[in-house]
Amino acid sequence: MNWRYKALLQLVFSNLPFGERMNYLFQKYVTRSLPTSDAKFVSIVSEAKEHIEVLRKYLSCPFEEATFYEFGAGWDLMVPLAFYALGVERQILVDIRNLVRVELVNDTIEKFQRMPPDFGFLRKPDRLLNGGDAFLPSLEKYYGIDYRAPCDARAAGLASGSIDCITSTNTLEHIPPQDIQAILRECHRLLRNNGIMTFRIDYKDHYAYFDNSISVYNFLQYSNKAWSFFSPMLQYQNRLRHRDFLELFQTVGFEIAEDSHTDATAADLETIKRLRLDKQFKAYRLQELAVRNSLIILRKRGIDHRLSYRIP
Repeated sequence: MNWRYKALLQLVFSNLPFGERMNYLFQKYVTRSLPTSDAKFVSIVSEAKEHIEVLRKYLSCPFEEATFYEFGAGWDLMVPLAFYALGVERQILVDIRNLVRVELVNDTIEKFQRMPPDFGFLRKPDRLLNGGDAFLPSLEKYYGIDYRAPCDARAAGLASGSIDCITSTNTLEHIPPQDIQAILRECHRLLRNNGIMTFRIDYKDHYAYFDNSISVYNFLQYSNKAWSFFSPMLQYQNRLRHRDFLELFQTVGFEIAEDSHTDATAADLETIKRLRLDKQFKAYRLQELAVRNSLIILRKRGIDHRLSYRIP
């Protein structure tokens, strides 16, 4: 699909009363991108494992006693169910809109059942869930997942210092810059002093996933005004670069424990050189523009973390 047509369709859906539902049906029955393919499922579960490996390295409390918190959980709860499979007992998920779909969650559970035993799971989700009023209570009862939506991540309504681990998986790039700082301040309030945050961020132009005629840096050519047409609510991309996020994290009061990101290749730099960059991106070095994704580990600044590592 041509990316401009995709953007136009998302713009239409974003402005219709039931546009979110229509977008879901379109992806399910027209593009057939839902349910998620097995290949993408494996990729997402692998990303969840990276979160857990990092958290086990830094977490001070017993892993099974930790309370997890994630904002932007999505439709199918792949990451939270992967966390459950990897030993997490208590999760609180918040989303600005009630996106979760029981049929997609059950499809995720069935995918876990088909996974080979050598993937490193401590257990597998093994119970399909009913829809309706029974869905959310069953999700919490059987999988320890407390799903709250609609819930504003800028003010989640949870007690200060009540969370051990905060995670976000390819969500921050979809949040308006003016809201990110408020969400980070709320995360700072929620996180225990020796708590840990792991954020995975995808800096690529997401339209490149649908249209291979454009590069993953295509959106760097547009002004904010022009890009607003291609970035409606249901397909919003803020275009912040890795450097911008690092500055945001530190401004709010976090220190960076680890910064794992994909550095630019020579081909990436040549691709960007061929673009007519908008003036707002000309202040960046090419290497800064070219970072494709990152996994960033954060903790509160000014805390003595010498005792925060998990003892082997």
